[in-house]
Amino acid sequence: MKEITYRRAVWSDAEKLAELRSIFLKELENASEEERIIIEQANLEYFRKGFNDNTFISWVALDNEEIIATSGLSFSIVPPYFQLPDGKVAYIMNMFTFPNYRNRGIGTELFKRIIEEAKHSGYKKITLNTSDMGRPLYEKYGFKNVDNAMVYYL
Repeated sequence: MKEITYRRAVWSDAEKLAELRSIFLKELENASEEERIIIEQANLEYFRKGFNDNTFISWVALDNEEIIATSGLSFSIVPPYFQLPDGKVAYIMNMFTFPNYRNRGIGTELFKRIIEEAKHSGYKKITLNTSDMGRPLYEKYGFKNVDNAMVYYL
């Protein structure tokens, strides 16, 4: 096996990102194959739009040029408030690693890269939803459980 490599995802990766997200969601929700296909198409549209208007970025991990893990970061603006006067919020999503690649630090590496992207883009608040499996990683980085969501202020 070659060394795992990392790169920022590009528009042409949208189909693979949508496929992997649908596999991940099917795993989480125990959905049918029909439901998986519908959500895959919806995510393909979302990723393509996000790449086009810069409201979504992703880093991927590759083994022999094959995507084996993903990350995602969506950007939005909410009404400003005292702790967040610019209203800029980043949302982490699409953290997925194929089972045979888990527990090798790949997800952690992708996570670090998207956190840096948020920082570099001037975002001070990052939110996410998590599975029980992902919770220890996010807590290690300072995310706190807040009303069923985890938040990290930079």
